Amino acid sequence: MKINKTKCPTCPWRENSPYACLREELTLSALGQASRICHCTGSNAINADTGKPEAICRGARDEQLQFFAATGFLPEATDEAWIAKCKKLKIKPDNN
Repeated sequence: MKINKTKCPTCPWRENSPYACLREELTLSALGQASRICHCTGSNAINADTGKPEAICRGARDEQLQFFAATGFLPEATDEAWIAKCKKLKIKPDNN
């Protein structure tokens, strides 16, 4: 699945986002369950149908990358480090 290159205008991880109150819960979900889908894509609880294909939330992905770097799993919190780790582990990374 495609990953958003930037945070959408109302991303919970943006400063002053109307959805900032969801950040903690969404972070726990992104770290413990699966990558989060951006609420500005696909069909979801906020938007019945955005008319855009689903994409992984940039804010949630940044949280995942920071966690993996902090634990030493990745050398740095970047998409490039994630792609390199996936290649090393012989798994298919998300599309960027």
